[in-house]
Amino acid sequence: MSKDGVLTVIWPDWWFGEDQILVAGKLNLNPGISLISGPSGFGKTTLLRNISSNNPALCSILVFQEPTLLPWLTLDQNLLLVTKSISDSEYWLDVFGLTDCRTLRPGQMSLGMQRRAAIVRGLLKNPTLLMLDEPTASLDQNNIDKLVLCLTELQELKDISIIVVSHQQEHFRTLNPDSFELNGRPAELKRIN
Repeated sequence: MSKDGVLTVIWPDWWFGEDQILVAGKLNLNPGISLISGPSGFGKTTLLRNISSNNPALCSILVFQEPTLLPWLTLDQNLLLVTKSISDSEYWLDVFGLTDCRTLRPGQMSLGMQRRAAIVRGLLKNPTLLMLDEPTASLDQNNIDKLVLCLTELQELKDISIIVVSHQQEHFRTLNPDSFELNGRPAELKRIN
C-alpha cells in the first residue's frame, strides 16, 4: 500500500498449456469498490486467484462464487474458525442482516444468506483486499438488493479495497465503483470509466 492509501496489485501472464489465458498487469486500487466485468470463460476468476497468490505482502481474501462454509458447522462455528472475537462477529452479522442465523447450518440458510455469511467470514480475517467472485450469481432481486446495501455499509464502515467480479454491472452502479473489463484472447484488463 502506498502512502496515499492506494493499493497496488500485480499478476503475471497466465498460461494453460500452450495457450495464454491472461496478460500480466498491475492495478491501483483505491479504498472502496472496483468492479471487473467481462464475458464468461475469459479468466475473471483466474485473475482473482492470480492477484491473491502473487501479492503475498497483502492480506487478501477471495470469497468464491459458491459459498465455502463448512456444512456440518453452525454459522457461529464457521466464524469462530477465523476469529475469536465474538463482538466483531456479532457486529458484522448485524451489518449483513444475519443475526438470527447464528445457530443455523449452511444448508438451513438461503443462498443469499450463505453468500453474505461467506463475506462476513472473509471480513473477520481483517483483509486489506477483499475479492468477491460473482457475489450476485443466481440471487433474486431482493437478495441482490440486500447484498448491495451490505456492501454500501461496508464501504462506509471499513477502509479496505474491494474487487467485485460480476456479469451484472448494473447491480453495483449505486456503489460508484471504479469499473474495468477483462476481455480478449488472451484476456487483458482495461479501465472502462
